[in-house]
Amino acid sequence: MIILVADIPRDQEIIEKFQRAYENLRKIVDKLEDENRKLKRELDEYKKRHPSSIGIKNGKTYDLAIQKTAESHNMNLHDQEKKRPGAQPGHRGHFRMRSKPNRKIRIHLDIHECPECHSSLRRKGTRKRIIEDIPIIKADIIEYKMNRLYCGKCHRIYEPDIPDALSGSTLSIRTMLTVAYFRIGMRMSIENVSSTMMNVFGIRICEGEIQNILSQLSDSLGEEYSSLLHAIRNAPSRHMDSTSWRIAGSPYNLWTFLTKSEAIFTVRKGNGHEVPLEILADHKGVDIHDRHSAFEKFASKSKNDQQYCWSHIICDGKELEDFYGEEGGRIKRSLQTIFHEAKEYHGHGTMKDVEKLHHDLTFLLTSHYEHKRSQRFVENLLKRKKEWLLQFVMNPDVESTNNRAERGLRPSVIYRKVSGGSRSERGAEVYTRIFSIYYTSKLRGNNFIADTPSVMKRKARLG
Repeated sequence: MIILVADIPRDQEIIEKFQRAYENLRKIVDKLEDENRKLKRELDEYKKRHPSSIGIKNGKTYDLAIQKTAESHNMNLHDQEKKRPGAQPGHRGHFRMRSKPNRKIRIHLDIHECPECHSSLRRKGTRKRIIEDIPIIKADIIEYKMNRLYCGKCHRIYEPDIPDALSGSTLSIRTMLTVAYFRIGMRMSIENVSSTMMNVFGIRICEGEIQNILSQLSDSLGEEYSSLLHAIRNAPSRHMDSTSWRIAGSPYNLWTFLTKSEAIFTVRKGNGHEVPLEILADHKGVDIHDRHSAFEKFASKSKNDQQYCWSHIICDGKELEDFYGEEGGRIKRSLQTIFHEAKEYHGHGTMKDVEKLHHDLTFLLTSHYEHKRSQRFVENLLKRKKEWLLQFVMNPDVESTNNRAERGLRPSVIYRKVSGGSRSERGAEVYTRIFSIYYTSKLRGNNFIADTPSVMKRKARLG
């Protein structure tokens, strides 16, 4: 630092004053430069964790559509190979089977010369064309005449039951189930259900009556709902998951517990371990879930074996790859390698095989990671029970992912987005009970409208 010296004392004081001001200004500049470097490091870290092609919602990543110029878009279309139509390799094709005709009609073209050149026409074979038509639907209005018997001592009247209708209802069970299918299965609004019943079937049902129909069906299916719950409790394995729900605007949660052939749904206020503990009670088998903290606490209470969802584990690895590049990509590839090796056992492995797979997983993941988030993920994964990570290796009844529960919740998520949830707890109970029966029919490959009446006739009080 250069020190200036003046001949006159007054000038020396002025010089020292400017030097002090300069030193203070220099300290401020150094402080601002330190803050600038700190902000730059934070910005670089943010860019690593939030690439331009990745968005974040509720802590999860999703791909963003990147806008392209017309020139680059055309070049990409030219360079990209044309996708082969139909089912892709490894996927089963989907197509509509043609039905055999039950009625044949022969039609003729009543012209003798070409409309263009007026030349004479000659016959050249025939061609078959099959179409599927829907006949005009007309509702059956049925009147029952019932003999009534009276007991003079008890002063009670007895009459026979009507097998195709619920007590006090003016609509048949099939009609009521059709309304439930439109409202809950197809997620139609009440207004659209009313108009569809009128336009398609000619049955006039007001919007208020639709809610009453659903309530009656819910009461009639109560015992069937209980039997599904009993089957899920005694199943060798079950999937479970939850999502948000709304009742009159207040936050609730929709829970699902399902197997390969049964499913139940319920709405509860809480999102903790108390809900699965209450629903499943003293159950048996393996619980499959996505490592949600409520399920972790539930596992410590139930003492049952668990299976963590590998789809969620690998997705977490993919998220680390999006954030941290090669470091996260190495974690993701290690998880995928062990997962593919584990699936090769097809549920017929032994505990020795599980120990080997877990040893290989530990070997692949044990490393020094630059980012704390990667380090925490690996440590948290490896400290879990190896048999809960790889239960599906030893048990053929256990699936490696929780996709079954994810698929089960998806229709209800769409219903929630359309309707906003439920208006009351009774409305939520009606929805979950009917949807449980509907989704179970879907899992079993049954027809909800055609097969559910037999369940109701066996379980419900009719007449």
